[in-house]
Amino acid sequence: MRIVAVALAIAVLPAAASAQGGPSFDCAKASNAIERAICKNPELAKDDREMTAVYSALAARLAGSAKDHLARDQVGWIGNRNRACGGDVATIAACLKVRYAARTANLKVFADGVYPFISEHAVYKAGKVGKITYTIDTRYPQFDGPTADFSAVNRTFADNAKKSDEEATPKPDSGVEREQAWSYEQAFALHRPSANAITVAIDFYGFSGGAHGFGGTACMLVDLRTGKSVEPDGVFVPGDAWLTLMVGLVGADLREQFAKNPGFDDALEPATLAKMLREPGHYCWRTDRLELIFNAYDVGPYSAGAYQVVLPYSRLRSLFRTDGPLAR
Repeated sequence: MRIVAVALAIAVLPAAASAQGGPSFDCAKASNAIERAICKNPELAKDDREMTAVYSALAARLAGSAKDHLARDQVGWIGNRNRACGGDVATIAACLKVRYAARTANLKVFADGVYPFISEHAVYKAGKVGKITYTIDTRYPQFDGPTADFSAVNRTFADNAKKSDEEATPKPDSGVEREQAWSYEQAFALHRPSANAITVAIDFYGFSGGAHGFGGTACMLVDLRTGKSVEPDGVFVPGDAWLTLMVGLVGADLREQFAKNPGFDDALEPATLAKMLREPGHYCWRTDRLELIFNAYDVGPYSAGAYQVVLPYSRLRSLFRTDGPLAR
């Protein structure tokens, strides 16, 4: 109960702090480098006020287990923030800027409909193996809702985080005799395409030697009614009409993009594109549109970066299942 009380105490501070132009907490009582950095930086103070205001408004709407869950998650988020955002003043500020933006956006998603009981889990590590220094900063969601069994979804996120951790940690045969700086960062953004579904977009970037780093975005649609992840054919009506439509729309869009940013022409072959469009990780279902994301090497070289195709739901909704996660 102390954790809940602390988080709820945080929630009542924004109004007074905002009037003073400071953060949501009393700078006279700043107890660590993170809080002192926020107090000295007007932009960070503003970010802190805005995030806490969104949190406060959401907490005021909730009751019982939902309110307690949000409070525990907020305290956990603050702890994760404090552990990860270290270094010099500029490094701390950059870390906080990213974290506040992500937290504020996710809290707004929590408030859009029934509270979804999603908590942030984090792994932060820093060390040195031989002459390789490394940092790992991984954040991933856990679905804690009591109305469905989310164990398979949660296991996927946790297992992927563990795998990334292992791959980003140098081994004795990783060329440890050479000075190197490895890093891996992962965050998640939430979107709510309907009352019954949450999209988790995992953004990641890492460097473990070599000519360049690696990164991208992978998305998962979660049905809050069943606790399961949903593939594209679980959103669209049975049959291949949806796939035929998607191949045509996506192929035409990518072809236009290739005119300015050349990709792999063979990726636009209908059979090749159809196979790729069955893969759920490309589908980032948002509030009013579908964003299809193709990371480096999916349809183009590393130098071309990621490609994105945006399709409004008005072009797709006629093919959505009437009992599916995106039905309205």
